[in-house]
Amino acid sequence: MRAIIIVGLVIMCFLISYQVPLKEAFSDDTKSCLRCHAISTLKKTTEKGDSISLFVDSKKFEKSVHGAMDCSSCHPNITLKNHPVPKKIYSKADYTKEFSSNCLNCHSKDTLMKNKAHGELVKSGQIYCSECHGYHYIGSLKDWKNKVSFNEYCMSCHKFDFSKTLPSKEKISLRVNEEEIKKSVHGKFQCLVCHDDFSKVKHPIYNFKDKRQYRTEMTRICTKCHTDEMLKKNPAHYALTKTASCIECHGAHGVKSAKVVKSLPENQYCLSCHSRPLSMKMQTGETLSVQVKENEILNSAHKKLKCTECHKEFSTTQHPVRKFASINDYRAKAKDICNNCHQDAVKKYDTSIHAEAYKKGNPRSPECIKCHDYHKVTYISKDKQAGSELCISCHTESGKAFKLSVHQKAILDGKQNAPNCVSCHNSHDVLPTNIAKLEDSCIKCHKDSKVTHSKWLWNPPIRLSSFVDIHFKSASCASCHTNTDKAVFLTLVEKSKGKPIKEEDIAKSLNIDVKEVRNKIDQNKDGKVQQEELWQFMNLMKDKAKSNLAGRIDVLNANDAHKIESKDKAIKDCAYCHNPNSSFKVKVEINKEGAKPVKLETDSKVLNSAYAIPNISDFYVLSLTKIKVLDMLFILALLGGIAVPIGHITLRILTAPIRRKKREGK
Repeated sequence: MRAIIIVGLVIMCFLISYQVPLKEAFSDDTKSCLRCHAISTLKKTTEKGDSISLFVDSKKFEKSVHGAMDCSSCHPNITLKNHPVPKKIYSKADYTKEFSSNCLNCHSKDTLMKNKAHGELVKSGQIYCSECHGYHYIGSLKDWKNKVSFNEYCMSCHKFDFSKTLPSKEKISLRVNEEEIKKSVHGKFQCLVCHDDFSKVKHPIYNFKDKRQYRTEMTRICTKCHTDEMLKKNPAHYALTKTASCIECHGAHGVKSAKVVKSLPENQYCLSCHSRPLSMKMQTGETLSVQVKENEILNSAHKKLKCTECHKEFSTTQHPVRKFASINDYRAKAKDICNNCHQDAVKKYDTSIHAEAYKKGNPRSPECIKCHDYHKVTYISKDKQAGSELCISCHTESGKAFKLSVHQKAILDGKQNAPNCVSCHNSHDVLPTNIAKLEDSCIKCHKDSKVTHSKWLWNPPIRLSSFVDIHFKSASCASCHTNTDKAVFLTLVEKSKGKPIKEEDIAKSLNIDVKEVRNKIDQNKDGKVQQEELWQFMNLMKDKAKSNLAGRIDVLNANDAHKIESKDKAIKDCAYCHNPNSSFKVKVEINKEGAKPVKLETDSKVLNSAYAIPNISDFYVLSLTKIKVLDMLFILALLGGIAVPIGHITLRILTAPIRRKKREGK
């Protein structure tokens, strides 16, 4: 088969040799080659499927700088003795690379490096000789430079996809899309209007260390025409030029007219700048990204809104320049945007512990943006597991504890009434746990809890719901429904209202600095409140602020309150709490404005003291306390109560004869 193909080609060439007149200037070898390669339809298909034309126009070839050369000068591996022999070529790119290497037989690398820009291109190996210069019709470089326009000269190389690697390892594409330029606002410009340090005889090499420097240096080209005075007409745009380079927003070559951008739909107009990695600088020196990712908006709960529905003071005609003291200041004012639609949520948030902490400058405290983000605001999820993840992102320890609870199991089991974080703590009006009345949240779901507790929580033969209420008030649900360490917390409250007194109020009542409040309780500063210190402090507060102590049993570590276990594991032994020898720790709790309460280690003897009776009266039940004096009084009262009727009966028995004689004497 191979022999047949070769014979066929030889016959074809022989026939053509009589039809195609060849110039006498060509050598015999070249004439022999052209007898076949003068066929315009002659081509080869590579193994990859590319098509390579094998046609050589003799007239054009004769006029080229290589016209007087034999074909074998460039194709040294092909001779009349071994050709035609089918040559395996994988792809057109491989062929171009292999063929271009033959150029180096005459054009040494030293010669090619004389022009630095050309040398850089050769050294990079991204473009091969034939891609720029062609194959057979290479003209005089000098004649070509004189003939072509400046743009044609530049595009002869820059139409190819090649790049420059910077010392930072970043890459800059040097390809220029000619169609993009023609459609741009600069479409009629010659390249040298912007690149005025280039010419047909001079091509400087820029050595930028990174892309940032490249963009900054290229911006100087723009300012030749677009001066500061012109840019100041739009204050927002002018401010942006001080933090971002022109090409970051406008691009390098496909610069659109401002009129074209303003004709875009509103959101697209805003994104024409804000889709890029822009930032704004705060007075503190902090920087905040003002980049908006379109895909985040389109997947958000606000995807149908226009930008100006939130950013009301902005439009396609006006863009005010806003200044903020810090990122915290920005976040605080961003809440006003949310308030346009979500007034109820913002009102509730303003009463929360999160808002108080934020006002105090706590950087970790959440507000609208911290929880809901800037633009990727998600829909309210019905997935209770996902709904808690946001809270757990900050409250990690509580989250770990919750995952061990019966509530988490209920969520995983798909129960509709299973609680998550907001079920107990609410979404926006989150309160400090010591004043939030979390037990109300338990009762909200466990509506029959009073009835079920009264079955075992009673004093035979008395069954009263008020008896259950007393326990619910003095012990948290978690204290019985978790298997963890417990403590008695003593909180300072107003005597009349029972409302917790804050540290700031204590300082004001005692006319001292807030920092001194702790020292007023722990007078010897040993880190533990002794009973004498506590009662002295309480006498002072009773006099100054008419206050009292409210006692409650709760888990020692607040995070453990989330480890709620199933009811069959709940504590139902009265002696667990009502035992003078119980090992509960004691803490004095001082509430703080916008922060978690301070919990001071306290000597457990305070609960055994008779001084506790007037100070923590609501916490104690006669005969079931840790105060032995009360127990003794109860026994005396009990004995006294029994002694009176017994004494009365005994006296009547002893005096019966006397009374009988008196009656007989009558």
